[in-house]
Amino acid sequence: MPPSFDTIVRNFLEQDNGAIVQITGDVTFTRALRHIISRMFGLKGDMLSTFSSFADGLSRCRELQEAERPTIVLIERMLNERPSTDQLITLKQELPDTTVIMLTWEATQETVAYFFELGVSRVLLKPASADQIIRELALAISPPGELKNQMKRCEELLREGNYDEALEISDRILLVKPNSARGLALRGDALMGIGEEDKAIRQYMTAHEARPMFMAPLLRLASAFRDMEDERALDYLMTLDEISPLNPERKIDIAEQYLLRDDHEEAEIYMDQGVEAAEREALSMVGDLTMRIVDAVTGTAPHLAKKYLQRVIDSQRVVGLDALVHYNRLGMLLRGEGKWDEAIDVYAKALEISPDDPAILYNMGLAYWEGGKRNQALQSFEQALAIDPEFHQGSVGATLNIGLLYLDMRMYRDAEPFFQHVLELDPNNTTARKRLRMVKERLAA
Repeated sequence: MPPSFDTIVRNFLEQDNGAIVQITGDVTFTRALRHIISRMFGLKGDMLSTFSSFADGLSRCRELQEAERPTIVLIERMLNERPSTDQLITLKQELPDTTVIMLTWEATQETVAYFFELGVSRVLLKPASADQIIRELALAISPPGELKNQMKRCEELLREGNYDEALEISDRILLVKPNSARGLALRGDALMGIGEEDKAIRQYMTAHEARPMFMAPLLRLASAFRDMEDERALDYLMTLDEISPLNPERKIDIAEQYLLRDDHEEAEIYMDQGVEAAEREALSMVGDLTMRIVDAVTGTAPHLAKKYLQRVIDSQRVVGLDALVHYNRLGMLLRGEGKWDEAIDVYAKALEISPDDPAILYNMGLAYWEGGKRNQALQSFEQALAIDPEFHQGSVGATLNIGLLYLDMRMYRDAEPFFQHVLELDPNNTTARKRLRMVKERLAA
């Protein structure tokens, strides 16, 4: 007879020296869980910790990991009136082996699918009875059955790159349960690892047919076809988006597929959806998603690159020094279109965040120079050099530009060391060689 849920939780806390960490502002639930643990198992030592602050809860999780204590984290869907997606991403990135239970008052199929994509093990709907809480804890601690253990071992072997042994275990799993979607997906992973791509794809397809709501095979299929530049990638990405429509990164994956088809209109729809989803769910994603969009469209649709850079700047979703890359990229796009005054305005806003950034001052100088304002360009360059006299070193382009501006201003003595440095970096640079010869002739005259 399998152990009861009570026994599983008791063994976790007492025999395994496990710990439970709550991150919640729900005082009622906190009291209920403390009462349940105390009544059923006895509150011994520090087996249960409760925090309203995510930072404090994460710190406690780090301590438990250092002590090699298995940990279950119960985290609220909403923290400080915002979805806890950012916090969950941080938790799983720093402590990937931590078991997470999401606490929520309501959950749709779409939100549950996204929770699982982010690494949540279980979802606990509130209000919950004592039996429900113990059941979810037990299922998070020890999914029942030897088959689950085999699957866990197979996953470990796949992470280690031991694909041959993983393939053997996946075969044993499928002997016990031939239509196991998870087993089929694991077998596909093992086949993909040994280079049997066609066989792996067939396993993923069978897994998807066996259990359409199971996302792992769809994720593998989308990735496999994307790497092959196969048109089926879009179909699988769209199916994934139907199941889990809250994932911002997948919206951008879909947009990139439309860009490959030169369908900018559909791409823009999914870019908008991706940014909107990130603004709702995970603010930490907004900046990275914006740069993904900019990288994807700069060459073919620069107006879209400007749109999303301006959006992230105007919304102030990314603030402080992390925002500088967006200002700088927008300034470069505007310069490329000959909109020098607009570029200068963007750099000026960036300087409000970081007044002593030589790279911003240098780029502002380029905008002034390209716009025919040499004196202002020189002032910007020299401000950058005053802050960091070596900021340009190692860059042929920046060093050459500073030298050329000095030459343009007939400041030959100032220009000379910059052309010399360019030739140190690139001895075959004909522009620097010719300009250096010209400078020396003027200084000798």
